[in-house]
Formats: sequence, structure tokens, C-alpha cells
Amino acid sequence: MSGHTSAPWHVSQRPHTKGPPSTDPADAHLDYFHIEAGRDEEDGGWEIAGYMRPADARLIAAAPQMLAALKALNLQTRNWSSDEIRQMGMETTLTMMLDAIAKAEGK
Repeated sequence: MSGHTSAPWHVSQRPHTKGPPSTDPADAHLDYFHIEAGRDEEDGGWEIAGYMRPADARLIAAAPQMLAALKALNLQTRNWSSDEIRQMGMETTLTMMLDAIAKAEGK
């Protein structure tokens, strides 16, 4: 599997003019949130678009940075012993971190 489109990813907002209207009252003023990924001179990038709530768009746009942070943390924790991990109560957190990295990498 190839890597994801390079960061940074950005959110832009457009008027809700396409797609089916939502019946959810929370979406009454929902605009079209568009995510632009990897837009620079060297990388033609990719556009990820969809009707979504602002919080969802921000979460998706932050994904490359969060993945990089998890990978950096993973490198820092590799030398921790099982006893250290247990003493800090980090077993569940580290498992969640490794699961998230694997999911993001399609494993």
C-alpha cells in the first residue's frame, strides 16, 4: 500500500449548494467542507471532499499530523521495559497507539 498524500492538509468552507439536504436539525446551516491535501509545487496533491460537520473536517485534516506524532511517540517508547510501562499505567494507551498506527497504514 502506498503512503497517504503528503501534509499539510487544510479545510476550506463552501456554501451548501450540492448534494441532498440533511433532515438533521443540527445540519441546518451545514456548509460544504472540503479538505485539500498535499498541495505544493512538488506534489500535485489530492482533494478530499464531502458534506461534513466542521469538527469532522478538522479531525480529518489533522490526521497526518496526528499519525506523525504517534509514530514519534512510538519511537520514544520502544526502549521502555514491560515493568516501566506497567508502573506508568500505559499498557492500554500504548496498545491504542499501535492500533491507530496500524489502521492508518492499512495493516
